Amino acid sequence: MEQQQYVDAAQVGAVLSKRGKVTANRRNENMRILKRGDPIFMGDVVSTVRGANLQLRMQDNNIIMLRGGSSFRVDQYQPDAQSVEVKRFDYACGVLRPSRRRLVS
Repeated sequence: MEQQQYVDAAQVGAVLSKRGKVTANRRNENMRILKRGDPIFMGDVVSTVRGANLQLRMQDNNIIMLRGGSSFRVDQYQPDAQSVEVKRFDYACGVLRPSRRRLVS
């Protein structure tokens, strides 16, 4: 029933895993507490409390990871790999860390 209020928004991803309190809300909508498998919609602001963490799997199979005290806004999203449209994500607050992956030259 809760998902019905988001019929007008396109689903762009889902919660892959989470620990701690993680929420999502959209302008003029109620905040929802997220659990594993819950959808993420265009226009959502996803937030984690301190000590929490979250992994989102987007529809193009990219994975977005957030640590505690962070907010992430999905502003525009085009899941079509052939599209030349801009994918836009706004990192609203929190601390960014460098990737631990080695760059291959």
